Amino acid sequence: MGQKVNPNGFRYGVTKEHNAIWYADKKDFAPNLLEDVKIHRFFEKITREYLIGNTKIRRDQDNKVTVVVYTAKLGTFLGQSGSNLKKIIEDVKKYVKNKKLVLNIDAVEIEKPDLDAKLLAESIAIKLENRGSYRMAQKIAIRLAQKAGAKGIKTKVSGRLNGVDMARSEGYSEGEMKLHTLRQDVSYATATARTTYGALGVKVWVSLGEVFAKQNQAYNEEEPTHKKGPKRAARVKKESTKE
Repeated sequence: MGQKVNPNGFRYGVTKEHNAIWYADKKDFAPNLLEDVKIHRFFEKITREYLIGNTKIRRDQDNKVTVVVYTAKLGTFLGQSGSNLKKIIEDVKKYVKNKKLVLNIDAVEIEKPDLDAKLLAESIAIKLENRGSYRMAQKIAIRLAQKAGAKGIKTKVSGRLNGVDMARSEGYSEGEMKLHTLRQDVSYATATARTTYGALGVKVWVSLGEVFAKQNQAYNEEEPTHKKGPKRAARVKKESTKE
């Protein structure tokens, strides 16, 4: 049977950047990797509070950790004079259980939250937890993404929908969604809705168009125009006529 590959992992190193960029020796690799997992889990827990879309981790040669956090609530995340940011840094150190960790957090504002698959998936999950209709929740997310400029969007909700005994899946799709085309910029994310009758899984795919097409368009706009020189006179060969 054919299986569907993760759209993000399929494009890492091709059209998407890796979420973790660092190098470590054999003895330090496993501890650093476990530390990265804990950092990602921490920000996963506060995703809904600060509308966090994605987190990227960088490490330099001195093992100083820089976490790039993409959030739709930049002011709330930073706090007054950066007070909340300092608190989050201390909370991360406690969660990782490494007080000697040299940590720096760079917060980046998400310009269009309705194009972020993670935020759309979390919005659907919140509506499901508040006993909302799974059909309406998906249609609202699709409408918001299309209004924000998405080329295509696909949603899927799985589990005991409306509390029925038999679990099933139901989803919607609008616009283009070329999952096998590597140059297609696809944002994919999942979320979990904890309801009284069980957990519901939410998946969202958002297509933002082709990456190479955008690069070529930008290159053509920046390409300098060369002045044309004087045209050379064309040589005309005279045919010899035989008498």
